[in-house]
Amino acid sequence: MYSDDYKSCEETIVTLRIFYDAQPPDYLSDFLKLTPSRTQVKGQELSKRSRCTSNGWFLSSAEAVDSRDARRHIDYLLDQILPVKDKIEELQKGSAQIDITCYWVSKTCNGGPTLSKQQLRKLADLGVDFWFDFYCSDEAN
Repeated sequence: MYSDDYKSCEETIVTLRIFYDAQPPDYLSDFLKLTPSRTQVKGQELSKRSRCTSNGWFLSSAEAVDSRDARRHIDYLLDQILPVKDKIEELQKGSAQIDITCYWVSKTCNGGPTLSKQQLRKLADLGVDFWFDFYCSDEAN
């Protein structure tokens, strides 16, 4: 059972990240038949002091899911990418670096997200690393 007002969470977003220098980001959009949330091109200026070190293609739940329950965000992402699992595997066999990250901000600097056993199975079957990027809310400090 999901809790869209997940009490210990201030904000959460889940993102598929693909770093692939062999082709430009538009190639990945065409290949996967998915529209990314954003892209980056190797050498693109990020700030006056830094540039992108590789091509990047990112699909995020940020604009698509209105919930503080990470499970909703994970479901959204899995619904988008499981139909193209074979293409993800093909990219992994090449030189693409692929992972999924869950950005999670704690309201209280305690607690954390929940994943269901069904999600864990799907993520394992997808064969990409999944990692958490945890933060404490400024209000909690």
